[in-house]
Amino acid sequence: MMEDHASIHPAPPESFVYLPTGSTLISNPMDLKGYSKCRIYVQANVEGTIDVAISGAPNEGGMYTDELSINAVKTGINGTTSYVLDNVSRFVKVKCANLTGKWTIWVVPIW
Repeated sequence: MMEDHASIHPAPPESFVYLPTGSTLISNPMDLKGYSKCRIYVQANVEGTIDVAISGAPNEGGMYTDELSINAVKTGINGTTSYVLDNVSRFVKVKCANLTGKWTIWVVPIW
């Protein structure tokens, strides 16, 4: 008899896609729905560089603060990369700086 793993691990919430531009350097809040980890994918669509910082709220009504991970801030990204953040808050925002080129950033909740 096969075990039903769906009842143990329900499907994660949707992933978020963020396309930073010079006028939108901070994303909308992303609801990770209780997941404590997420993978950040950063992909260059047109060659350039970007600095990426992930911030989160200490609670659902609080101010957005820096996450407590050394990976929460990546500077000088000039190609495609991905990394995992642990102990993230329910809501996160992506903040970009020093943006040249065109970029796509995904935030994917994981177990």
